[in-house]
Amino acid sequence: MIAAMPLAADVPGRVHPVKPLALVTISGVVRDSVTGAPIAVAVVHSGSAFYDRNNGTKADGAYTLTVPSGRPVLITAEQFSYEPQTKTPIATAGMTLDFSLTPRATATVRLTNGVTHVLGLSSSSFAYAIPFSGYARFDNANFCKTDGSAFAPSKNDISKIIGPPTSVNFAPCCASGAVLSANVEMKSGEKMQVYFTDSCGDSEVDFIGRERSTGVYQYMNFKDIAEIDFQ
Repeated sequence: MIAAMPLAADVPGRVHPVKPLALVTISGVVRDSVTGAPIAVAVVHSGSAFYDRNNGTKADGAYTLTVPSGRPVLITAEQFSYEPQTKTPIATAGMTLDFSLTPRATATVRLTNGVTHVLGLSSSSFAYAIPFSGYARFDNANFCKTDGSAFAPSKNDISKIIGPPTSVNFAPCCASGAVLSANVEMKSGEKMQVYFTDSCGDSEVDFIGRERSTGVYQYMNFKDIAEIDFQ
């Protein structure tokens, strides 16, 4: 006679279903660690969960996020002009989790009309327009010195570009017409007059970067720039 198997007995090899963790919604504000101001266009995420992956936070820096409860979860806040920050809370329903991000370097552009744009330096570039194609962008400037030699400093090594540039004729740096000239201060302390090689023949040269406060890209003709302060 075969004994009946207890209904509650385990059967070798049987896979027991894992009860899914409950999901909870948390919220908070992403702020600048120096000024305490809310940060816009910050993305907060955990695994595959994102707060507005495409646009990020609004001007108030606020976010909400749905994550598993009952165990530690990695939650990261990041924005293109700040260092990312990761926290590992055990989330509970209604939890408030704020972030304080450290600013990265910026390029502050003051235009001749008085408008100022603060750009994330990592997003900024020297550029020249290509007709019907957009822009060619570079992390290094393409300058020419007063002795006619090429000078291509990284944006990370420049302290200031003082303009607005003036259009001059200077054959050692441009044999085919006018070229823009401005003054440059390097972080090494060196100061010099330079010529924008890519402006030779009255071609357009630009400075491009993403506005830290809005995430919007700004495209600025060097002729309209009074000063760029690289910080």
